[in-house]
Amino acid sequence: MSAQPRPLRVLSLNCWGLKFVADKRRERLLAIADWIATHSNPLSLSSSRNDDDDEERAFAASTSPGDSLAFQSSSQGGHYDVIALQEIWVRADFDVATRFPFSGAIGSGLAILSAHPIVSSFITPYALNGYPLHFIAGDFFAGKSICGCTIDLGAEAGSMRLVDVLNTHMFAPGGEGDGIDGAHRVAQAWQLNEVVKEKLERGRHVLLMGDFNSQPYSIIMRILESGASLSDAWALTNQAPPSITSIAHRNLTPVQTMLVHGITCDSPLNTYSAAKLAKRHPRDETRIRGGKRLDYILFRSPPTASSKLQVESTKIVLTEPVPGLGVSYSDHFGLAATFSFQPQTPTTEHVSHLNQGSGGSISSEDLSTMLKNLMMAYRYALEYQKRQFQLFVLALFLVPVLAIAASYQPLRGALSWLFVVLGTAVGASGATMLYTGFVGGNWERGALRNVIADIEAEMERRDEDGQVRR
Repeated sequence: MSAQPRPLRVLSLNCWGLKFVADKRRERLLAIADWIATHSNPLSLSSSRNDDDDEERAFAASTSPGDSLAFQSSSQGGHYDVIALQEIWVRADFDVATRFPFSGAIGSGLAILSAHPIVSSFITPYALNGYPLHFIAGDFFAGKSICGCTIDLGAEAGSMRLVDVLNTHMFAPGGEGDGIDGAHRVAQAWQLNEVVKEKLERGRHVLLMGDFNSQPYSIIMRILESGASLSDAWALTNQAPPSITSIAHRNLTPVQTMLVHGITCDSPLNTYSAAKLAKRHPRDETRIRGGKRLDYILFRSPPTASSKLQVESTKIVLTEPVPGLGVSYSDHFGLAATFSFQPQTPTTEHVSHLNQGSGGSISSEDLSTMLKNLMMAYRYALEYQKRQFQLFVLALFLVPVLAIAASYQPLRGALSWLFVVLGTAVGASGATMLYTGFVGGNWERGALRNVIADIEAEMERRDEDGQVRR
């Protein structure tokens, strides 16, 4: 039997690297780079291109004295082998990165760093990423994506030396995926579920990390954990947290709340979210809970493998302020996990999830909820597209009218210039309505139709299986 590889230590962090928006962006990202250099083995950087070239780029960064992590046990030290970063929007911010996965007009903002050689990599943009008119949110133009790479653990891992590492940052608006607002993230979760299952079909270990912008109880997490039978590393290594209405929860300190609930965002311990949290209504769920758990490390090993991933420990890191800066490293805390490889008896049967269809073990109730939300979003998109097309037609009518009015001799002067400005504004608005209504609307409805068709096919398959069993 081949020797089992050494433990695999991984880290996921949303760096909050939005240009012009994020406070002390450059200083914080340099501090994150120093922290990574101190706490990591030499790293390779994932490629953004769909190739199979070996990637063995050395991670060259100056080291700094080890930071003592607040609220963490020093006995859980160790260097990270794989690091998944989100919101690295400015290429120059992270000197160790020579290439990032790019998609859309701005870029996916994702990076995977690995101490092991990177065999291949890919970038898959989400089909649905918000709306063109929501330019301040920026999701549509940023092209949020799934970034992945295959790392080689070396000869000591034997036949299971390859691990697929996936990194993602999902659509932020939409609460917990309910209703019209959450339909885009539901579609993203379905697409991500399909990508994970495709990787599992290759018979490799799979690690999925990132900022899912979803709470543990949301339908988004049920899709991911049930669809491809992924396991939540934090949930497996920590006891179930008490109800937020219980006395046990009310007696927790902010630090205890973070450690018990796995809070990574909107924590009162974070300098960037403390004030925002205090402004929430006293009965607001996030304020009562003491923050949100939005960052995850999910994993699964194929049953046909001779070894399986087993999570040994998880911890929340980068909770302390940046030394000398007085602010948190990011508006999110980092999430770290340590995995071991345990021998298992491989099965000769076909991988179980391949026989379960696209929905895997997602409950019929969740499939119905997803279908309902997506169909509501489809009808809304159709009505929205009609309204925008009507505005485009109105602009087509108004532009020549305003042009004639601007050239009308008795109106020469300031009033004429007013008509010119109005005509320009109406023309630009009409072009925008055509783009967002016709192009963007058809794009959204087409993507929604694809997911709806997949879910309907899965529900029909289950109905047929039920009839056969009866």
